[in-house]
Amino acid sequence: PAASTGGHFVDWSGLLEAPAGKRGWVKAKDERLVFDDGTTVRFWGTSLVGTECFPTRAAADSLAKRLSRMGANLVRLHHMDAPWSKPNLFGNAASTRKLDSAALDRVDYLIMALKRRGIYVMPDLLVHRQFTAADGIPEGSTLGAKQVAIFSPRLIKLQQEFAKNLFSHFNPHTGLAWKDDPAIALTEC
Repeated sequence: PAASTGGHFVDWSGLLEAPAGKRGWVKAKDERLVFDDGTTVRFWGTSLVGTECFPTRAAADSLAKRLSRMGANLVRLHHMDAPWSKPNLFGNAASTRKLDSAALDRVDYLIMALKRRGIYVMPDLLVHRQFTAADGIPEGSTLGAKQVAIFSPRLIKLQQEFAKNLFSHFNPHTGLAWKDDPAIALTEC
């Protein structure tokens, strides 16, 4: 049995419907989450944090396969904006207003690999971003965006700009902008 499941004692990948998003968008209906076609969905998954959100292609494929065998159908992408993550969505540049194409390519490929296995994605948008003078915030911020961005109209505008740029970004591996991909099921900002 372990040999037939590739060295794992169990393989729950058959419980997942691939590709993720094939039943349409997830929405709240009463106290449940349902797809466009009315099918109820429950999510069980894990978080990838910081650098883990930007794996190589081989690592992304391996991770997606392993998570599917574990029956996970959701991955939260957390701290993609953290200055301590190497890389981060901004390429660890002085400004956090421009998305880094190399980092985006890695996370885009990860999203495709997960989607192909029936695993949905939940990117966190307001986590650890530290605003800088290069962003037009002369005093900067030593705290992450989650702690400070909800109080200042200027910081709220920068977060709106970031969300718009990220979700309008076209993922060449899925052929969809993030905003048009139902495999990107949830977010928090």
